[in-house]
Amino acid sequence: MRWMLALLLLSSVASADDDIPTTHKGEFGISARFGLGVRGIATYNSDYCGVLDASAKNGNAPVCSARSPLFLDLEPSFGVAKNVELTLGFHLGIEGDFGPTPTSTGPHAFRIEPGARFFLSESGHSKLFVQPSLLLDFTNYEKPAGGTYGHDFGVRVNEGYWIDLHRAVGLYFFVSESVELARWISADLDAGIGIQGRYP
Repeated sequence: MRWMLALLLLSSVASADDDIPTTHKGEFGISARFGLGVRGIATYNSDYCGVLDASAKNGNAPVCSARSPLFLDLEPSFGVAKNVELTLGFHLGIEGDFGPTPTSTGPHAFRIEPGARFFLSESGHSKLFVQPSLLLDFTNYEKPAGGTYGHDFGVRVNEGYWIDLHRAVGLYFFVSESVELARWISADLDAGIGIQGRYP
C-alpha cells in the first residue's frame, strides 16, 4: 500500500511540472536498473544447471528452478520518434551464477541487448512502456570436464510504468521476461527499478 501511495505522489508531482517535455524524441539517454527474479532451466543432455537429483541421469536435475542472480543493466538510448527510443542494453551480473559443479563458483552474467522502447497510454508525464530486445549472452559457463558451453541467444521483453520527474530524469518500475535456447532452454522472470538521465 505504501509503495502505491509513493507512486501516486511521484506521478502527481511530475504532472504538475509543465517544463517537462512529453516526448524523448531527439534526446540521448543513459539508464541504470537493478533487478532480481526467478529462473527455470531445462538442459538438453542432463548437464548440471545448479540443482542435483539423485534419481536423475548423471545425478543432475533435468529442470532447475531457482532465484536468478541480482543484476545491473546499463543502457544508452536515443529518442527517434515521439514514443520510441532505440536502446542498447548491457546486462551485468552482480552476483555469480552456478558453476560447473556444486562446489565451484560460477560466472557473472554478461549480455548485450539491442532493442527499442515504446511508450503507451501516456498520462501527463507518466506512461506505460514495452521494450522488446534481442538477447546476446556472452556469459562464460564452464563444463565440468573443461571447455565452455559457448554463447547463447534469445529474446527479452521489459514492461513497466515510467515517470518523468524532470526534463532530464526519468524513474521507472519494470518486469521482464527472457528466453534463451542454445546452451539449454532458459526462462527468466525479473522485476526491479531503474532511473534514466537524458540530454539535451
